[in-house]
Amino acid sequence: MINRIIVAIILVVLTLLIYYFGGIPLLIFTNLVIIFGMYEFYKMISSGDKKYNIYLGYFLGLLIPNGYYLHKLGYITLKHGMALFVIGIIILLTYRVLTNQVKNTSEYFMNTLLPVIYVSFMFSHILALSFLNEGKLWLITIQTLVWISDTFAYIVGMNIGRKFFKNGLTVISPKKSVEGSIGSVVFTVITMFLINLVFFKEIKVIHLILIPIIVSFFGQIGDLVESIFKREYKIKDSGHILGEHGGILDRYDSLIFVFPLMYYYIRFFII
Repeated sequence: MINRIIVAIILVVLTLLIYYFGGIPLLIFTNLVIIFGMYEFYKMISSGDKKYNIYLGYFLGLLIPNGYYLHKLGYITLKHGMALFVIGIIILLTYRVLTNQVKNTSEYFMNTLLPVIYVSFMFSHILALSFLNEGKLWLITIQTLVWISDTFAYIVGMNIGRKFFKNGLTVISPKKSVEGSIGSVVFTVITMFLINLVFFKEIKVIHLILIPIIVSFFGQIGDLVESIFKREYKIKDSGHILGEHGGILDRYDSLIFVFPLMYYYIRFFII
């Protein structure tokens, strides 16, 4: 328990510092999450005796955040990054042709690209958020809301879970309760209003309500999606790099959904 608390404190401090400074530290952080997250996902796939091309997977996965970052700094255009991505896909399938491999080619193709899309493409929206006006503040706010959502889903669920709704939230993760989910949303909304008192002075009340609801609801969905994958491949944790906290995907599954949704919400409705 002590080790779990120590690791949690270290992760919180490091994460907030990285979000605050942004730039290269954030890019390095993004790459590390993607590398280890993809590694854990490919490991899950291999536990089901499925085939994939891990080298091209890593190439495509790392191309997304780094290509985007270089594009925003003006070093490359978007078409250059897209061209490399297309070439990677062509190489992936050309390899199957040249090696005369027919069986399970579509499965091989999708197994290679699934971690690229699910981990790299989705999580790389953290960089898109960082380039927004007040990007570092948005990152810290979103991360704080996710932490509050997770914490109070657990606290409320432990104390009054299944007192009112006996069947629980979902068969995908039987320990999760409806009460915990509702408590998560309520306390996340309260936290957003408190954050607004200090930082965001001009955001409309409707956004102060919708943003935390989206973060809490889809953060929980993101967690359940990872549970689906783990159940499919019959494993308990995606990895053990963070000790008792599990793997990278276990820690960042909520943000894989939340970062893209919040980026487009902020772009469409606030900025």
